Amino acid sequence: MTHRRAWLIEWTFRLSLLGKAMLGIAQVIGGLFLAIMPADAIARTADALTRSELAQDPTDRFAKAVMHWAHAINPAAEHFYIIYLLGHGIIHFVVVIALLLKSRIAYPFSVATLMAFVGFQTWDWLHTHDPALLLLTALDIFVITIVILEHRLTKGAAAAKSSLF
Repeated sequence: MTHRRAWLIEWTFRLSLLGKAMLGIAQVIGGLFLAIMPADAIARTADALTRSELAQDPTDRFAKAVMHWAHAINPAAEHFYIIYLLGHGIIHFVVVIALLLKSRIAYPFSVATLMAFVGFQTWDWLHTHDPALLLLTALDIFVITIVILEHRLTKGAAAAKSSLF
């Protein structure tokens, strides 16, 4: 493997970890926000955010979709979102920290965890057709690929060092 390709894989790996960490932060904040806000706050916030757009264009598909989503959330779904966001965010932090520490178990653990996310998100997408799930799934598949490449690179570097002694 060329030095340039190894450098590119390493920096892509680091950037993907930064992205995963930022996603984890956003998910934990979102989960905490949902946990402390009043039950009808989502619908009221969606109303406030889409009111002027729907006044200008009552057929705006995006604004109507936001309103539909906000009014469709029931308490059980809200509890699911809280648990999902907090759990997903915390797991992202564990994966990122383990990969930054480059522990031997970090690579297979992170690939297995991300594959579980891909499976769940795919299953959820089949039921909801939420395009955000496709984006998250594509990001997870990209990170899985980078983690595997980084693991091969790290393993190869360790083998080269051990053969020198």
